[in-house]
Amino acid sequence: MSTRLPLLAFVLAAASTMPGLAGRRDAAVSPPSYVLVDATTERVIDVRWEDFARPLPFGSLIKPFTALAYAGTHRFAYPTLTCRGTADGCWLAAGHGRIGIVDAVAGSCNTYFRKLAEATAPDALVDRLRWLGMRTASTTATTASMVGYGDALKLAPAEIVHGYLELGLRAAQPGVPPILQGLRRSAQEGTGREIGAAIGHAEAMVKTGTAPCSHSPRATADGYTMVIYPADRPRLALLMQAHGRTGAETAALAGPVLVRALGGH
Repeated sequence: MSTRLPLLAFVLAAASTMPGLAGRRDAAVSPPSYVLVDATTERVIDVRWEDFARPLPFGSLIKPFTALAYAGTHRFAYPTLTCRGTADGCWLAAGHGRIGIVDAVAGSCNTYFRKLAEATAPDALVDRLRWLGMRTASTTATTASMVGYGDALKLAPAEIVHGYLELGLRAAQPGVPPILQGLRRSAQEGTGREIGAAIGHAEAMVKTGTAPCSHSPRATADGYTMVIYPADRPRLALLMQAHGRTGAETAALAGPVLVRALGGH
């Protein structure tokens, strides 16, 4: 399905434009869902997403916004911390070792962002989301949700896309440049490196996330990948969801979709 409605306007129309999708049930693992957006106008180019207006937990896609909330209450200075892996609750068993904000974003280090969240009031995250124009009705944040755990904090897919595009537009503002650098590094050598490989290691910004499954029947998790391309002057934004996958696995699925989109642009 393709459309040229502005992204946020499309959300309001989604229920009426896709009435046949809302009642459909997934198979054990459904095909990936995605929305492709013109980054300069936020017009939807293509959308394949059941119940696109429904708010969802997006796992680690929230981490850049948590970092910005932390920075705003800590003089826009990010710490260097130590991740010991499983012992610290990180997804990387061996740990990330000594790590700063850029590598923490690129590698989606749970330990790093847990420590930032513990030093940041949840209301500060809500304020940052609103500052970036994420006008979701669901703004319930907890320390755990600031790391991407659980489903207490839900956002509409359109809000996530808008928030990441806003981050790019605010590249010169305090606290933002290291986050964007981390998103670039993710595409090259971090959890989003499958995107970089798919586009020949051209500059992109990528964030991956793994969240509680929102489908029926339920899988262990849903994977998400957010891509902005190219990094310097964005033309396309792609958000993909994959049922029963991790965020890194979803990046591998998102790569071919982005390549096809670039072929038509």
